Amino acid sequence: MRILNTIIVFGVLITVAFAFPQETKSQYAEDFYENAKLAYRAGEYSKALDYFNKAIKAGIGTADVYFRRGLSLEKLGDSTRAIEDYTQAIQLDPQMETAYNNRGSAYYRQGSFDQAIKDYSKAIALNPSYSLAYYNRGNAYYGKGALDKSIADFTKALELDPTDPDSYNNRGWALVQKGEIAKAIPDFNRAIDINPSYSLAYYNRGAARIKLGDNDGAIADLSKAIDLNPEYSLAFFQRGNAYFRKNELNRAMKDYDEAAKLNPNFPDIYNNRGWLFFTKGDVANGIKDVSKSITLNPDLARAYANRGWMYQSSGQCPKAISDFSRTLDLEGPSAAVLTYRGRCYMEAGDRDKAVSDFQQAFSIDPNNSEVLTVLGEAKEKSGDYRSAVEYFRKLVLVKPNDAAAYLKLGIALGKEGKFLESINALSKSIKLDPQNGDSYFKRGIAYEFVGDTVRAQADFTKAKDLSINRKSVS
Repeated sequence: MRILNTIIVFGVLITVAFAFPQETKSQYAEDFYENAKLAYRAGEYSKALDYFNKAIKAGIGTADVYFRRGLSLEKLGDSTRAIEDYTQAIQLDPQMETAYNNRGSAYYRQGSFDQAIKDYSKAIALNPSYSLAYYNRGNAYYGKGALDKSIADFTKALELDPTDPDSYNNRGWALVQKGEIAKAIPDFNRAIDINPSYSLAYYNRGAARIKLGDNDGAIADLSKAIDLNPEYSLAFFQRGNAYFRKNELNRAMKDYDEAAKLNPNFPDIYNNRGWLFFTKGDVANGIKDVSKSITLNPDLARAYANRGWMYQSSGQCPKAISDFSRTLDLEGPSAAVLTYRGRCYMEAGDRDKAVSDFQQAFSIDPNNSEVLTVLGEAKEKSGDYRSAVEYFRKLVLVKPNDAAAYLKLGIALGKEGKFLESINALSKSIKLDPQNGDSYFKRGIAYEFVGDTVRAQADFTKAKDLSINRKSVS
C-alpha cells in the first residue's frame, strides 16, 4: 500500500548558489533552501538533506523547512529522524495538517499504528476534506486488523476524491480480508478503469477470483499483472495456484519455479510447490520443498501439516506425528489435523492417544465426516460396537448419499447383533452403489443370521460375480 507524502508546491525556484560573495547570510540560507528543493524534486535525497541542513544552520527555522527535511529523511529510510522533524514543524505551526499526516505515515512505516491513527485523525480534524489523511488512516486501521474502520475511511476518501485508484484497490482488498469477496470485485474494476496499468489491482482481483473459484478469470488477471511487471513474483505464485486448482499441473509447476527464481526467500512458494510434487507422486521432492519452506519460516503451520500428511502417506508415522503436533502448537486445535494425528497413533498401536485425538476432533466439529468415520472405526476395532453404530448413524446423516457410509453402518449393526437394521443399511448402500460386492456379501451374512438362506445365497452369488468382474477388468 502506498503512503503518500504531501508536498507544498512552490512556483519559482532559484538556482544561484554562492554566485555573489557580497550576499548576506540570509541570502545564502535562501539559496541552500531552494537548492534543497531542487535536489528533492530531482530524486537526489542525500543532496537535498545536505542542503536542508545547511539552510537550517544558516538561519532558516520555519515549519516548512523542517517538514521538507523530514520528507528527505523518509525517502532515505530514516523514519525516526523524520518524525523528529515533523514534530518540530508541528511545534512551529500547530495548524500544519500535512505535518501531522506525514508524521502519521512515518509512524505507520514503523508499525506504530495507534500513533499513526492519532496523527491522521488530527490532520483530519484540521482539514475535514483531507482525502489523503482518510486514505492513510484506512491503511493504519487495516494494519491493526480493524477492517470495518479501514473500509469506512477508504469510503470517505473516495467521497472526497472519487478518482483515486489506490482507495478503490485498498478498500477492495479490505473487503476480501473481511470475506466479502463479491463486493470487492467492483472496487478492483474501478481502480483498473482509472489506471489501466495498475498491476497491483490486477493482482488483487486475480487473487479474489481464485477465492471465488473463477480460476480462468484469475489467470487472465494475473497474466496481465505479469505483463505489466514481468518480475512480479507473487503474481507468478498466485497464477500457479490457479493452474493447480484447474489441475494444469505442469503450468502450475512452471509458475512456481519462476516465482521461486524471482523471490527465493518466500516460504509459501516452496510449501505449495511441495504439495504439487506430492500430488504428482513425487513424495521425496514434496518433502524437500516443504522442509525448505519450514526452514524459511519455522512458524508456518500449514507447511508442517502438509509435510505431516506426506510422511503419513509414505508410512513415516513418527515423523508425521511430530509435524502434526507442531501444527497444533502453532495454530491451536484443528479437527482435521487431530484426525490425521489420531490415524498415525492408531497405526503406531497407541489406541488411547488415537481415541483422545478423535474425540477432541469430534468436539470441535461434530459433523465432520472424516472424524465420524475414524471414531466409528476406532470404536468398532475396540469391540465397542454400540458406540461405533452411533457414530456411523451420524455419518449417514451428514453424508446421506454415500454408499460407503451405509456399508460401515450396516457392518457395525451386524456386529452388534441388529441384523434387520443391518440389512436395511446395507440395502441402502447397494441402492447407492450397485457394483459394490462387499455390500452384497455383508448383507448375505445378515440374511443368514435371520434365517433367510435364499436371499443370503443370492447375495453371495452377486458378490462373487462382481468380484470376478472386478478382477477381469483390472
